Amino acid sequence: MKSRRSFIKQSTMLAGVSFLVAGRGRWSPALGFGVDAASIERFRSKLSGRLILPSDADYDATRAVVSQNPETDKRPAIIARCKSEQDVLRSIDFAHENELEVAVRSGNHSFLGWGTCDRGIVIDLSPMKSVTVDPASKTALVSTGSNAGEILASTARFGLAPVLGECPTVGAGLALGGGLGWLSGLHGATCDNLLAARLITADAKILDVDDRRNPDLFWATRGGGGNFGVATQFQYRLHPVGGVLAGSFIYPVKLARDMFRAFRDLMSIAPDELQAECQLRTDRGGQFCVEFVYSGDLARGENLLNQFRKIHPPDHDSLKRRAYADLYTMGDWEESWKFEFLKATYVERVSDELIDVIVDRFAQRPLGCETAFNFDHYMHGQVCRVPENATAFSLRKPDAVQLGFWTQWKIPTDASRCMPWVNETFRLLQPYAGGRIYANYMASSGPQAAKSVFGPNYERLVAIKTKYDPTNLFHLNPNIVPQSEHE
Repeated sequence: MKSRRSFIKQSTMLAGVSFLVAGRGRWSPALGFGVDAASIERFRSKLSGRLILPSDADYDATRAVVSQNPETDKRPAIIARCKSEQDVLRSIDFAHENELEVAVRSGNHSFLGWGTCDRGIVIDLSPMKSVTVDPASKTALVSTGSNAGEILASTARFGLAPVLGECPTVGAGLALGGGLGWLSGLHGATCDNLLAARLITADAKILDVDDRRNPDLFWATRGGGGNFGVATQFQYRLHPVGGVLAGSFIYPVKLARDMFRAFRDLMSIAPDELQAECQLRTDRGGQFCVEFVYSGDLARGENLLNQFRKIHPPDHDSLKRRAYADLYTMGDWEESWKFEFLKATYVERVSDELIDVIVDRFAQRPLGCETAFNFDHYMHGQVCRVPENATAFSLRKPDAVQLGFWTQWKIPTDASRCMPWVNETFRLLQPYAGGRIYANYMASSGPQAAKSVFGPNYERLVAIKTKYDPTNLFHLNPNIVPQSEHE
């Protein structure tokens, strides 16, 4: 296979060509992507899943990513909806044979749209769903297409829970970027609870990875951002979780500065059992919301949050005792806005000056666009006690937090008003950022961005990337460039 540089150069030359004669047959004018039609039919005949082409009625719906905007609006040549590891193997072989760019997706939540590509192949793992719970060992064996909501539904029957994300549609592969959630204060990052995985590498080999088998790849898989292969299976440690204290306080926008500071002050002394996030948003006429999950002694949690409640009585209070399994029902996960543009920055300290910038930018938001700022995944507790070189995921600084912000809109032309506001906000926030990036909240790409993600673990990851993916087949991710491309 040619190097990725050669592929990109060739793809650029062929981008406008829809009808050519090749050694193996005629390029298909219907596809317009330079893929041999006979090869596609051979591929289709061997696939247990479904192949979706640009001529199919559901192509546009299937190619779309969660964060739709002009920057993520890509047109892949082929979408392979894989139902088995053999489908993944055949997809990788097909990509090699036809020199296609490869995008891999399961939850499809990438801010940058890395779950799709132009003129390449999308390896869609979302049909690969299964969850097998072993209550005796407190583990779950999960196929990569399963999402957080499906996994929790299976484990909750045994009074157990995984450390996964706060959104039910986030995929099982959260650990590839580290992974943070409601239980991270108590039990660490998602990757800290990954016991084993199964990967298909760039040379189409199936490898089992854990502390004994391919330990270098296991280390890299826990936070390395999907650079080393297609993960098809995860074995996660589970934790006993019963009732929790959970819900939200909602305040008027005029209290945003006070409540941002109150959130910061609460979390700076928060016990491991408490996780919370807060959001300044325009929906429902504008509001400031703080959402809590307390997973310890519930009477103690009620006393702690009663103190917070007294700072300013909330307009709406949904805090109550719940089953942990019910957490995903707290939020409104139905999206009514067709387009969105998101960015995020890793903030090492929430200062008063930063809060002022956020509130001021919120006041300057573009009209007609839904807008929000969100402090999420406040770093404290067990996730910060794990050494930064224990896994590839090194972002473990206490009191750091992810600051996400976005706009959403319904009319395509509104992108020209909404997206510049996000980009300018990102620029203004950088003086308050710590220079690091969380892999699962990527807002930029390139070699420097990857170094910002992996920090002190970057050079070790380069060596592992060079060993398992020397041609950089898997590069739509927080990309670690192999040594061969440095030469």
